[in-house]
Amino acid sequence: MRRLPKPNIEITELFMAKADWNRTFIGRIERFKDENGHPVVFGKIKVNDGFVYAKADDDVELGEKLDEMVRIITPLINLTTKQD
Repeated sequence: MRRLPKPNIEITELFMAKADWNRTFIGRIERFKDENGHPVVFGKIKVNDGFVYAKADDDVELGEKLDEMVRIITPLINLTTKQD
């Protein structure tokens, strides 16, 4: 019986950063180990034409950092967005 080739699949872990009740952003998490073997969690969120990056030791710390950053930039986004 012939074996089928393995599919080329990449699993991506997604998360959500919340600026307030009306503004949430979806991002991607990457996990790796640093040169000393310690686990590192890296997060990247696309916000309009830019990105927000954060790095932490665990998911909870990463979530806190990214939530705080999107809370900080949300008023700036509102100021630069054209309103009719």
